[in-house]
Amino acid sequence: MPNLIKFIHTADIHLGKKLSYNGEPGPELSNILSTAVETAFSRLVKLAIQEKVDFIVIAGDLYDRETHSIKASRFFRQQCLLLAEEDILVYIISGNHDPAAEINLPFSLPENVCFFSSEEVEIKEYKRDGKTLARILGQSYRQKFESRSMYNFYTPADNNVFNLALLHTALDPESRRYVPVSQSDLISKKEINYWALGHIHYFQLLNKSPHICYSGTIQGRDTNEIGSRGAVMVEVDDNFSIKTKFWQLAPVVYQELNLDLEKLAGQITNLSELEQLLNNESEKLLTKLTSSDQDYEYQEQLYIIRYLIKGRSAVNKFLANDQLEIEAELLEQLRKNFSNGKTAIWPDSLAIRTANPLPNLAKLKQNNDIFQELDLMLAKFGNETKFKHELLAEWGKIWQGDQDQEDREIDRFYPEEKFINEILAEAEKIIISELFEDGD
Repeated sequence: MPNLIKFIHTADIHLGKKLSYNGEPGPELSNILSTAVETAFSRLVKLAIQEKVDFIVIAGDLYDRETHSIKASRFFRQQCLLLAEEDILVYIISGNHDPAAEINLPFSLPENVCFFSSEEVEIKEYKRDGKTLARILGQSYRQKFESRSMYNFYTPADNNVFNLALLHTALDPESRRYVPVSQSDLISKKEINYWALGHIHYFQLLNKSPHICYSGTIQGRDTNEIGSRGAVMVEVDDNFSIKTKFWQLAPVVYQELNLDLEKLAGQITNLSELEQLLNNESEKLLTKLTSSDQDYEYQEQLYIIRYLIKGRSAVNKFLANDQLEIEAELLEQLRKNFSNGKTAIWPDSLAIRTANPLPNLAKLKQNNDIFQELDLMLAKFGNETKFKHELLAEWGKIWQGDQDQEDREIDRFYPEEKFINEILAEAEKIIISELFEDGD
């Protein structure tokens, strides 16, 4: 069945934002890094033209700041002119980073660009040959924090045409910063066929009837935003059936490489073997990342890698001494080996978190009552709500961060289950190690 409409859903572009990374890459890599956000958006525009979409929707945070940079604004205007030549429309709401963006633009934009009001929900009609094929509903942020329940007013006249809603939200009904609303609230709006969400920086298809989707950002900004970033292509047929495809567009992708020496069963016994392991695993990762079926013109150009060496291993006797010097030396060698080529790796950081090996923990727990009790106690801290709260209180306020990264203070961490369990597992090993060293 032929498409009724075809559009791209994107958000959180953050024009004017520079990427975060450590070290001093050479001129070629520095150029890739300094232009990454613009390159990603240029790719989006190229994709829109190549795929002959009807329009693009941007669900907030087009710009990184309320006061737009002249360079970023000029760039956006130039890209919109390219879209105008192909009769591709652009519908935009502003988010918490660029509230009321339509009144802060230093350059006039072509007529194919439409910003939604920050005062009320607006409905724009997309027409072809005089016939309305879709309605686009949206409302911009009025200020940095937006506590209005906007979704209540997203009410199209009927469901005889495809209804598409733009909303910049954390999808938290208790939020007083980023539009309080729940997923069930959005589902209850029966006339809406597709919710194009912004604010969360990774792709999520949360529901299919109606479609509720975060496109994520088109370019990760730092090592907290691991993995591919891009935009969503949406095709709608005459029955309003929806087909989506995520397109990787980011030229720079953040990744992490964790090496657990404990799992290598004594294979790594000195620094030469460790260095070779790092090289081999980096090569494997680069091969894996570049073997996708993504169109060549949209492929990644650079991977920024965070390395973590962990586990209990005999090689720790070398790593424990002069740890900072060893970390710096290993990182420097990785940068020399992998920072060249059309698709390169930039090793961003390397941390060593190793310890001396322990006896077989399973046997210890099986044969010793003390270790059995220790196991039970740590399980309570990991599984029971009461003990978990006591644990977090003991760890301190640094672990009381909000789940939403933008709400979180820079020195706070959100206590995800994964982090809690990893810390408890390592705490158990430290306790056992101390008992053995004391001769008990």
